[in-house]
Amino acid sequence: MLQISSPLPVSLAYILVGTVLILFFVIFFYLFFLQMYRRQALYLKEVSDLKTQYEQTILKSQLEIQEQTFRNISQEIHDNIGQVLSLAKLNLNTIPQNNSDKIALTEELLGKAINDLRDLSKSLHPEKIIDIGLLHAIRQELMLVQKVSKIKTELLCPNEDINLGNEKLIIIFRMIQEIIHNILKHAKAKEITIEIGKLENKTLIAIKDNGAGFNIEALKSAETGIGLKSIQQRCKLINASFKIDSIPGQGTSVQLVILNT
Repeated sequence: MLQISSPLPVSLAYILVGTVLILFFVIFFYLFFLQMYRRQALYLKEVSDLKTQYEQTILKSQLEIQEQTFRNISQEIHDNIGQVLSLAKLNLNTIPQNNSDKIALTEELLGKAINDLRDLSKSLHPEKIIDIGLLHAIRQELMLVQKVSKIKTELLCPNEDINLGNEKLIIIFRMIQEIIHNILKHAKAKEITIEIGKLENKTLIAIKDNGAGFNIEALKSAETGIGLKSIQQRCKLINASFKIDSIPGQGTSVQLVILNT
């Protein structure tokens, strides 16, 4: 005779329903907290992006002000100081030739000062830097350093085809100027060498000196100087990176890596 199975006991049914409800709430709260975590992560990313964008906007404004200042100084040197020296040089010809040697020496010194100021004017004016290109601008800067400080300089660039956007070009050149300034101020070097090369989609620039060097760890533990902070900020602006290697008594090397894209 066929037997009909008895329904589940009431207590077992309650247990199953309770288990299902508990699983439902566990899954619900898991999904809820997961969604909250994702929203928080997205919010933090948006805040970070806004902060980065704000910092880059401020930095761009600062650089634009700086470049305008350089432009004004360059124009002032060209229009006023350079003209005054040129007039002084011409005026020497009107002086009686009682002491021709001293007059000739003074004329030579004025001529040198005019040329040096002309080179300085070119290195400050951003449009002139763009016109002559990065490599020629670096050559002029090194020549000016060699004239003023008597430090031996050298530019090594096997590949002359270094094409970068105008904004990158100016920023990179200003970083190189800052590094050279630090060498002149602190390193007591006798030689400065700049090497430029290309690797796939990157431009590599190495600025080396044979000066006093310093302790890298001491630099990391100390507050970084204005010049170093400026280089860090400029690198962030053009998606570049830099690295410093130095040994006390054996000089310093700074490597810049710039993406060509």
